[in-house]
Amino acid sequence: MSTWSGSDEGGRKSQELKSALLADITEGEYDEGTLLPSQRELAAKYQVSRDTVQRVLGVLADEGWIESRQGRGSVVLRTQTVRSSVRGNAAARRVTLGPLIASAFAAPDVTLDVFTLTSEVLYTHVRVQEERIRARQIRPATIRIRIMTPSDDQLLPFPYALGDPDDDRPQKHLQGIRKYHTDNLVRRLKELDRDTDGLSATVEIRRAPLVPYSKLYIFNGAEVVTGPYVPTERPITLDDGTTLDVVDVMGFDSTLTHCAKDDDPESQDSLIVSSWQRWFDSTWRLLAT
Repeated sequence: MSTWSGSDEGGRKSQELKSALLADITEGEYDEGTLLPSQRELAAKYQVSRDTVQRVLGVLADEGWIESRQGRGSVVLRTQTVRSSVRGNAAARRVTLGPLIASAFAAPDVTLDVFTLTSEVLYTHVRVQEERIRARQIRPATIRIRIMTPSDDQLLPFPYALGDPDDDRPQKHLQGIRKYHTDNLVRRLKELDRDTDGLSATVEIRRAPLVPYSKLYIFNGAEVVTGPYVPTERPITLDDGTTLDVVDVMGFDSTLTHCAKDDDPESQDSLIVSSWQRWFDSTWRLLAT
């Protein structure tokens, strides 16, 4: 995970480009083993400099999404796949997060309850749905998003610098990523609410004194996607350009699982969804602030 600060080109545009590429990768536009467009094409498409493209591709490579090969371009190494127990999916029952969120936003009344470390992946997908709403491809009447993240003053067991666990820069780096994405989610939903007739869109963010060992998405009170954060050793690049080797967690290293309520309230999937909804509601009400 990485974020930037400083100039508009080096900061906001870098993060927006990263979010756009992550959305394309996690929604399946670029499958594993396929090449991304060239740096020149990406710079022209997103109206950023080649330096910005190179910086973002470097971060995506550090995070394990792509591999940049000299003279051959950048190859997608993985996407965010979800194993679904819902009947009617593909035979292998492998889906991606993007279509599940798109399906949730196609409902007239949209609710998303999310427990996450940074909300970075959520932000990439909400951006896509915002664009669909502005293009009048979908027309929900209400959108309500509730996000729980760790408290900023909470010392997490990750990330930490290898060789110097007392170095607080990795934790501050994580907080910067979280702040960027949560702030921009709030901004985008407020602007969407303001600009779209017939739509009421709200997002509320609370901090919980909990360590998120897994991410949790609840869509419209009827579907759950969850999966553990997997500890790994990897480099991160700080805002000042310093590279640190850290122990961090990566959500895409795990297989997410998906289940949905059905007509039987006592079925396994229905009970799982109801149980997670009760957990989220109680934690939101009693522990989060």
